[in-house]
Amino acid sequence: MNRPTLILTLALLLIAGSIVLPSCGDDSCYDNGSSLPLAVCYVGDAKQSISGLTIKGIGVPGDSLLADSSTVSEIYLPLRASVGNTSYELRRWVQLGGTTTLFHDTISVEYEAVPFFHSTECGAMYNFNIKRVTFTDNAIDSVVMLKTKVTNSIDPAMRIHFTYFE
Repeated sequence: MNRPTLILTLALLLIAGSIVLPSCGDDSCYDNGSSLPLAVCYVGDAKQSISGLTIKGIGVPGDSLLADSSTVSEIYLPLRASVGNTSYELRRWVQLGGTTTLFHDTISVEYEAVPFFHSTECGAMYNFNIKRVTFTDNAIDSVVMLKTKVTNSIDPAMRIHFTYFE
């Protein structure tokens, strides 16, 4: 085979491979590459952005700051697969009668981490079976788990209902 024919043959094989091979893949890998519960903020029955909110993990190694005096409407809250519970500290600055007041709350999630192989594209991850959620109620009215199994779905798993302050 002469050189121009060899180059043309290799080019055609590369083009054919780029067309055929992607069609063999699985497109079912969700946008959320890990199983992280998505928490959505509410005041009353309405989804709402909460300003002046700081969220960080409690008792985790390294930097656990998830939001720093931010305006948050939803946030992913990572769970640790090596232990059966994760806790978060929430600090909220609120203007009350011309005075800025700081409220501290804690949300604790107890769960079972279950190894799961999703696909070649997504790889292996942990899913989490939620057993119990507890919280303090200084600036939080309630925490509602929307599902008890957290997967890599991008659907909200938790609603945090904050207290309405005038």
